[in-house]
Amino acid sequence: MPEQRYVLGIAYQAGPDPRIQRGADGGRDFFTPAELEKAAWSFLQDGGAQVGIGHVDGTTGAATVVESYIWRGPDWDLGDGTVVKAGDWLVGAILDEPAWQLYKSGRITGFSPQGMARRIPNRSS
Repeated sequence: MPEQRYVLGIAYQAGPDPRIQRGADGGRDFFTPAELEKAAWSFLQDGGAQVGIGHVDGTTGAATVVESYIWRGPDWDLGDGTVVKAGDWLVGAILDEPAWQLYKSGRITGFSPQGMARRIPNRSS
């Protein structure tokens, strides 16, 4: 039986990551669960679910998204230090053969959504 080449992972977690105090650009960006849900839904609208590798032009089509959803809970401990929490955005995809080989070798390990946003100050203290 041929390999399914299926992967499931967190595309983006809801809320701030307590392990990150400041990003490389000096900011600390995150989505509220409601904002993330809107972003996840818009990803699928109008055929927008395009997947490439490493934000590099010309790699679109490296995966076909077959699942995209907001995890509703309870917390799901994957056993490797990763915990999926309510509000996190999960994506399941079937990788093309080159991407599958990169995944199997450990050279690609997750999803990294690409898009544009407007940074607003966090008003909570």
